[in-house]
Amino acid sequence: MKRKFSLIASFLSLCAMCVLSGCWQGDDVENMVVPEIMLEVRGMEYGAMRDREIVLPDGVTKIRVERSPIIGAKDIVNVEMVKVDLGVALLVQMSERGGRELYRRSVTSHGSRLVFMANGQAMGARRIDGAISDGQLYTFVSMTEEELGQMVLDIKASLPVIHRK
Repeated sequence: MKRKFSLIASFLSLCAMCVLSGCWQGDDVENMVVPEIMLEVRGMEYGAMRDREIVLPDGVTKIRVERSPIIGAKDIVNVEMVKVDLGVALLVQMSERGGRELYRRSVTSHGSRLVFMANGQAMGARRIDGAISDGQLYTFVSMTEEELGQMVLDIKASLPVIHRK
């Protein structure tokens, strides 16, 4: 009986040390942001329930996109806020698998739009003007630099949790 109590006490103290030392990482992210890339549907398929309509942040522009994202959060490895010639943009970097899918879709869907989504909300869109072969998507989003910076930080904090699941 004494030995059993000793084993239980040892186990509990080991668990407490792990929790206090930080070796047990919880999945608590203060502002979880799940990014996705959607593709515009440009054909008419009456009765086909393969698409849905989203509205861009301007409140006016409506885009019909595929039901499922072409690039899910697990295939997004990093996001950055970058300065380009036209202003501040969002750079979305893909995994190898995500990069292949982005390349394939950018070749077959020339002229369509890629929509960057965060937590199911459209944040911005970019028209496909050529093949995207490097697994990096640059897009503008409809928010201030401060809001974009905070969203980038939130996504960076969320991605490790998403990738662990």
